[in-house]
Amino acid sequence: MLGETHALFSRPDVNAALHLPDGARTGFRFFGVASTQHLGRRLDVEIRVRLAGASAPVVLTTVSVALSAVDYQDGAYGNLCNPACVDLHHRVHIYSSGAPAETPSPECVQLLANYLPRGSDVLDVGCGVGAYAAALAAQGHTWMGAELSPSLLRELTRRGLPHRAIRRPRWPFRYRLPFRDRRFDAAIAIEVLEHTTDPVRFVQEVRRVVRRRACFSVPNAELLAFWAPRMLAPWHMLEGDHRNFFSRFILRDLLLRSFRHVEVFDYGTAPATTRENLNVGYHLFAFADV
Repeated sequence: MLGETHALFSRPDVNAALHLPDGARTGFRFFGVASTQHLGRRLDVEIRVRLAGASAPVVLTTVSVALSAVDYQDGAYGNLCNPACVDLHHRVHIYSSGAPAETPSPECVQLLANYLPRGSDVLDVGCGVGAYAAALAAQGHTWMGAELSPSLLRELTRRGLPHRAIRRPRWPFRYRLPFRDRRFDAAIAIEVLEHTTDPVRFVQEVRRVVRRRACFSVPNAELLAFWAPRMLAPWHMLEGDHRNFFSRFILRDLLLRSFRHVEVFDYGTAPATTRENLNVGYHLFAFADV
């Protein structure tokens, strides 16, 4: 038994085709679940109906189906697709936070190659586990990480990457990077601004420690508007510690409060187009000059 239903409803098209009275209940739907022993096989599924007064069901039709499996047990938001998992989910399960990136975005690496001054001494603010360290070193830059999370600081130490701890901000959330003014040629903050409690102060601190240029990457919140007519939302926006959301106009205005010149553009292939069939980048990239 894959599934069953006890409810019928009227199907005018079926009634007309079978010359049945108007209002006759001939329609049905049900949800079927196959056991794992059937996965990967083609089956002939019998649709049976039990008529009123009959002692046994009769075969209405037979449908040939192929069953395939996709394992979502380690997917985002928990094991939601397993029929055996019936624990009630709460906000904390859905609006969760992902692990730091282990590998850099190839597109962002290329943008940094294009826009960081050659041979720069680069500060990576909110560096996570140092995903961009090797890529920037390969480009001829000197890399230094700065991180707030104690667990990520321990991981940076284990990996032998140069880094400094950022003092955890307290009220009124005064960020302070542990470096002197104009210490670095450039700085990067890759997918960090959306998490900060005080983005204005954060940008001011990045500006304070650089001599030439800073580069920022954030999720592109414009997709919320562009994809809404298609009832889609970027999954990355569901992270529970995203406090700030940026269009290119909002990001540019924020950075211009601290930097002399700012340019912003989108990047990253999105899995869907807009209603007008336009491709809009999944992320925003900005470079800001001192």
